[in-house]
Amino acid sequence: MKPRRRDFVRALLRSFSIQGSWNERTMTGPGMAHALAPLLSRIHADDPAAFRRAVQRHSRAFNAHPYLAPVAIGALARLESDGADADTLSRFRSALRAPLGALGDGVAWAGWRPFCASAAGIAFVLGLDPLFAAGAFLLVYNAGHLALRVWGLRCGWRSGRSVASALKRAPLRRIERALVAANQVLIGVLAALLIGRLAGTDHALWTDGGAVIVALMGYLAPRHISAVAMASLIAACVVWLL
Repeated sequence: MKPRRRDFVRALLRSFSIQGSWNERTMTGPGMAHALAPLLSRIHADDPAAFRRAVQRHSRAFNAHPYLAPVAIGALARLESDGADADTLSRFRSALRAPLGALGDGVAWAGWRPFCASAAGIAFVLGLDPLFAAGAFLLVYNAGHLALRVWGLRCGWRSGRSVASALKRAPLRRIERALVAANQVLIGVLAALLIGRLAGTDHALWTDGGAVIVALMGYLAPRHISAVAMASLIAACVVWLL
């Protein structure tokens, strides 16, 4: 039986607790089974024994980035719905682990989270209330992370066995590179603004000009701007303390 919309909603909500039972032996396996249960119960509604076997099968060792775990949830549910055998499901689960982990780490941890943090830091330095800056970070960051989960579940269910090809066609790697490059620019701007504040110059011409120059450095030489920004901040702090 095909899962209904509310089954997908329940699976998506349960995916937020996928790491709640993490352990060294099965990692996120129990969490995956918990998230898959609403879909599996609908697929195997006429066979309770098959449902129990499916839950046990998906409780085994599994690990992936939590934000992209819904891709695996949707794809595995689709294979269950298509009647895939246990060996096929086991191999499929194993094949998903590394790609979803690496892709999620790049898009979420190396791209989206630093970008949102840098943007919130700039807003704070420019005068936004600290609580509003923190709230804006949480709102924007979690909106992106929620969108990634929803997209992942839909992509997994629609693609099924061909989910690897769907992930290759998806623009996630391009988004990751764009976010990393943009974050380098923001780090440069943040460094210049903080240096100006520490020096007590506020909106002086050289401070704003320095922000533009460092932003251009971040765009033209993204591999080196982080080191330049950190060195500049440390130097400014030392001068300010002395």
